[in-house]
Amino acid sequence: MDILSYDDLGAWEDLDAVSVVGEEVVCDPRTIDPRPTPPDIADIDKSIQGLEAELTRLKLRRSHLLAERALVGRLPSELLSRIFELGVHEHVKMLHAISLVSRHWNNVALATPSLWTYIVLDPEWGIDRLPAFMRKLRVCLERSQACKLLVDIDIGYMDAEDVQDIMVVLKPHLVRCFDFRLSAQSWDTMSPIRVHITTLGPALERLSLRIHASEIHDETPYCSLLVEPCPLLRSITLEHLPLVCVGVDVPKLRTLCLMRDRQVRRTTYRRFGIAFRELLSLMSTTVALQNLRLQSVALQLDGNEDIFQSTPPVTVVSSLRSLSFHHVDAANVSLFFESAALPALERLTVCMEPNAEENMHWLSRLSVSAPARLPALCRLELRACNIEGAALVPFVRALHQLPQLRALSLSSPRMGFVGTQIFELLGTPPTPPSVWLLPRLEALSVHQCMDVSGHEMLRLVRARIDSPSLEAEHIRYLKISQCESFDPDAHELLKSLVPVVRIS
Repeated sequence: MDILSYDDLGAWEDLDAVSVVGEEVVCDPRTIDPRPTPPDIADIDKSIQGLEAELTRLKLRRSHLLAERALVGRLPSELLSRIFELGVHEHVKMLHAISLVSRHWNNVALATPSLWTYIVLDPEWGIDRLPAFMRKLRVCLERSQACKLLVDIDIGYMDAEDVQDIMVVLKPHLVRCFDFRLSAQSWDTMSPIRVHITTLGPALERLSLRIHASEIHDETPYCSLLVEPCPLLRSITLEHLPLVCVGVDVPKLRTLCLMRDRQVRRTTYRRFGIAFRELLSLMSTTVALQNLRLQSVALQLDGNEDIFQSTPPVTVVSSLRSLSFHHVDAANVSLFFESAALPALERLTVCMEPNAEENMHWLSRLSVSAPARLPALCRLELRACNIEGAALVPFVRALHQLPQLRALSLSSPRMGFVGTQIFELLGTPPTPPSVWLLPRLEALSVHQCMDVSGHEMLRLVRARIDSPSLEAEHIRYLKISQCESFDPDAHELLKSLVPVVRIS
């Protein structure tokens, strides 16, 4: 028997209102039946609508009551303001979301000047949105009141007129800028900004300047961008720019980073030249300098004849504690250590080019003078350094000259293999008159070493524990990351012998 006959449907033209769901025919009565809705059905529909409206109202009321009684709603405005500060400091775009949560949160945000101190103009804005940025800029400058500002501007995609408009609005407020970051396509587009940043300096704590690598020319006539003294400046990062661009005294400088443009493809190995004499002069005269990072740079001698003497002068940098070389060739690393004495240096990080075969002679030369020039060195981190095959011999000899090392890190060796022999040497008890290799070693880290299974470290750890002599420290910290051959069984055994073991 049919569920629904054509007589029930009415005319043939009403068949369009019929659909089949599985084996059941479903009809839309509002389309099929042209007759008016019966009064009793209309009353039911009206009651349903009223009940649904009442249900919506009750749900909304319930949400309001829960929101009013929520713990976050009882927080004092001062505490909520501080939470907003921490959140916006990590994610600047969070400010927009905070303002939309509730009227109370919006009022707290408006009453917190520090939330409006982040002036960020990056390519995400685009040329078409510059008018919107100008409106936001004026709002932030007004609402930030007298708070210190962070200004991060990328003018690489802007024309000179737009840059002029932005800097005119910013200029009166740069006196309270504590973090200034500027990125430009070339020096020709950056140097005109000098007239607008003459007030920058009194509150400045961090400075970062960047020029795109593709626009660099060796004959570019650089000059200082800063005019006012910077008594509070603690950190400087220069990408493809020389030290002369700072050009003012920085008595409290703690961190200096000189590098080639970080956005350059890794397949290119060109270096950006920095004046070696200027670098040594800044290091020796800045008594607070503690961290120095040189990345993808080459030291330029600039006619410095002293360096060619049979006994060249040595520049003493008494405060430097951490030194990093990244993609700096071995010749430049050797030149640096031959020209400087670093009595306070504790941490040395060297990352060589992966394709460089002879890249460790700098360590052999450094180790000879280490007792006099690097007496405090206790942490050595090596990445992409060649210590395989015959290169292991000078490496181990250099380590014998550095008995004060307490931490050693080996990362990303050539071809991905570090070999087991270095661990055997570190775990071999000495026979008189020989001594332990790195007797004070307490921390060992390996990264991206495909042949490390963990068992060679297990033998090293046990050898130092079982040694009857007290001349060798026990291994107290191990970190093994991205080593494909690592054995989980070795992990459990290492955990029972070493206080701290990190595996990832």
